[in-house]
Amino acid sequence: MFQELMNLYRKLPLMSELFKNLENKTILITGHINPDGDALGAALSFKIILNELDYHADVCFDIKENLPSNLNHLPLDLISQEPKGHYDKVIVFDCGNPERLGKLEPLSHSASEIVVVDHHIDPSFGDIQIIDPTAASTTQVLFREIKKFNYQISQDVANCLMTGLITDTGRFQYSNTDSEVFNIAAELMNSGAELTKISENIYGSISFNAMKLQSEIIKRIELFTEHSLVVSYVLQEDYKKYNIEESEVDFLIDSIRLVKESNIALLLKEQSDSSFKGSLRSRNNINVQLIASIFGGGGHKAASGFSTTHDMKDVIEQVKKAIESQL
Repeated sequence: MFQELMNLYRKLPLMSELFKNLENKTILITGHINPDGDALGAALSFKIILNELDYHADVCFDIKENLPSNLNHLPLDLISQEPKGHYDKVIVFDCGNPERLGKLEPLSHSASEIVVVDHHIDPSFGDIQIIDPTAASTTQVLFREIKKFNYQISQDVANCLMTGLITDTGRFQYSNTDSEVFNIAAELMNSGAELTKISENIYGSISFNAMKLQSEIIKRIELFTEHSLVVSYVLQEDYKKYNIEESEVDFLIDSIRLVKESNIALLLKEQSDSSFKGSLRSRNNINVQLIASIFGGGGHKAASGFSTTHDMKDVIEQVKKAIESQL
C-alpha cells in the first residue's frame, strides 16, 4: 500500500513555488531596466494569469526610453507608469541583480518576499529562485512553472510567452535552441500563439530611418580575421541625424553578425554620457557571457551585453584578448 501511494505521489505534478503565497498580498511584477521581449513577455504573461486567478498585481519597470515599436503587439497597456510605495511580494523576471531593477530596487529590499525567475547564472538575490541557466529564455522557465500549476494557457498568455522565446533564440537560430524550445513553441501555437504575426513585427519590418542607419553601421564594420570577430558601432549623432531612438536599433547586432567570416559579433552603442553599451553574439563555442563579465555585464553563452566607460579601441582590444583566452 505504501509503495502504491509513493508511486501515485511521484506521478502528481509538483506545485510551482511561483503560485504559492499569493493570498492577501500586494504584488509587484518587474524585471530589468528597459525590458526586452523576454522580460516583457514573462512579466505580462504572469500578470494576465494572476488577473484570471483574481489576484491583483502591478507590472512596472524602470523604462528610461520608449519601448521598441517592434514589441507593440504585447499588451503594454498593462504596465503601470508608477509603482506603489511598498509591496509584500516582488516577482522579478529576467533579472539576476537587484541593481538592474533601477529605480525599483528599493521596493525589492523592502518586500517581505522576492521571487526571481530567470535563465541567467547565479542570481545575487531572491528568497525563492526559479533559475535554469541552460534555458533559452525566461519565458521558457516560466512556461514550465505554468505547466506545473496545470493552468490552461490562453492566446494572450501564449503570445507573450512566444515573444520571449522568439527574441532570446533569435528566431530559433541561436545555439540555445533545443528540442524543448520547439516543443514549447508547438504547445504555444496550439494555445493560439500568432507566430507569424509576432515574428513579422519583431524582425520583419523596420522604419525607413532605421534602415538608413543600418546602412551606415554596415559601412563601419571591421573584421578581425585572427579572432573571427566583427565589430561596428552607433554614435549619439546617428540618432539625431536619422531622428531615431536607441530602442529602435536593437536589431543591428543581428545585421553585423551575418558576416560569414566571423563567429563573434560586437556592436557598441554610444550613450548620452559618452559611455558605451556593448552587445555580443557568438555562433561557436566562444562564451560571450564570460567576455561581457569583464565589463561587469552578463547574459548567456551565445548572447550577452555590458556597459562600459572605456573608449571603443580599448573595449575592442579587451574583447580580442578575452577571445584569445578561450581559444
